[in-house]
Amino acid sequence: MTTSAISAEEKSLLIFNQKNKMDKYWNLYSMELITQITTTGRLYHHYIQPSEKGRLCVCVFDGVYINIIRSRLFGEIEIHFEAESAELGRIELPSACIDMQGNLDRHISINDKTRVFAHYLERLQMVYDSILALSPEKA
Repeated sequence: MTTSAISAEEKSLLIFNQKNKMDKYWNLYSMELITQITTTGRLYHHYIQPSEKGRLCVCVFDGVYINIIRSRLFGEIEIHFEAESAELGRIELPSACIDMQGNLDRHISINDKTRVFAHYLERLQMVYDSILALSPEKA
C-alpha cells in the first residue's frame, strides 16, 4: 500500500506514533546521561547545566561546555556533540544517532545504560585530551 492510499488522518496518526516513539528514545537517552553525570560528577569533574528542550549542556572543570544536541525532530535522531571554552574554542566531536529500533549508533541498545554512558565517556575523553594538550605538563 502506498502512502497516497492512506488518509490524512491515518498519516497523522502514523507520524504522531513514530515521533512519540523517537521522543521516548531521546528521553531515555537524556535521562540516563543526566543520571550518570550527576552520579559521577566528582569522578569526572562534570555536571549538567540547565538547557533548552532537545539539548543537554554538560560543564567540565567549570569552564568547558559540552552541548549534546538533538538535531532532527522526525525520523532517526541525529545527535551532535560540541565542546566549547575560551581556551579550546569550539570543537565538534563525532556525532551519533538513535535509529528507529532504539539503537545508539546502530549497535548499542538505548536500554543498555552502561554502554550508553560509555559512549558519552568516549566523547568526554576527546575533551580531556584537548584540555591536556594545553597543559605544559602532560599526564
